[in-house]
Amino acid sequence: MHDLLDKEDKEVSLTFGKGLSVIMAFEGRNRDLTISEIAEKVSLNRAVARRLVRTLEQLGFVSHERGRYQLTPRVLRLSRGFLETRSIPQVVQPVLRNVSHEIGESVSFAMQDGDEAVYVAHAFVPSRFSLNMVTVGSRVPFAPTAIGRAILAFLDETERAAILERLGLTPYTSHTVVERQALNDLLNSVRMTGFSFSESEYVEGVSSVALPVFDRGAHVVGAVSIIFPQGQYNERELHDRIVSKLHRCAADIGAVF
Repeated sequence: MHDLLDKEDKEVSLTFGKGLSVIMAFEGRNRDLTISEIAEKVSLNRAVARRLVRTLEQLGFVSHERGRYQLTPRVLRLSRGFLETRSIPQVVQPVLRNVSHEIGESVSFAMQDGDEAVYVAHAFVPSRFSLNMVTVGSRVPFAPTAIGRAILAFLDETERAAILERLGLTPYTSHTVVERQALNDLLNSVRMTGFSFSESEYVEGVSSVALPVFDRGAHVVGAVSIIFPQGQYNERELHDRIVSKLHRCAADIGAVF
């Protein structure tokens, strides 16, 4: 993260940026790390990494056992302001829960973070299909996912073009390569239909449908989606039973932004 900072900007704290990078090092399977592992992940020398980790430890954000450090529940305080000011617990979560009961599927809400979508709310239906990667805080790339494309398709042209430029011709999975022009055409199609659909593009055998969420100024702020085993729904079922309910869900969530 600190690599993204403008080092010429005198109002920017490079040390603070490095500290945030240390927190971000604990992601995915990296639940506990040594000082050396943290230093390598965030491209810092070991002495600097140690000072940052020790500072976070004294503040209560990390703890350690036998030389391995892990985040503590206190880090959730960093997201509390974001979640509450956007009414995630009070409004978004109940809306997701209601529609998940109606359609019988787990429903997620994700927002844009740079060139990725990050899940910020999720209504889980225990008896239905799910993936471990779809939890609050999980991140997915834009291009090969329905929820990512539902956001990307409705960004303003300048931002969308900039993201496509950065994406280039990246192979997103072992079995598909999305070229820029093909992706651009697909995004235009999403804008026309109002929803995005993916099938075995990000995870083999898994399909997903997603709809954009717009704020009161008609700007896209995120997307709602469900995932399901490939072939579970035919086209008519998706349109008549799933998309229509997700459309209402997206409108209800957008009303609070």
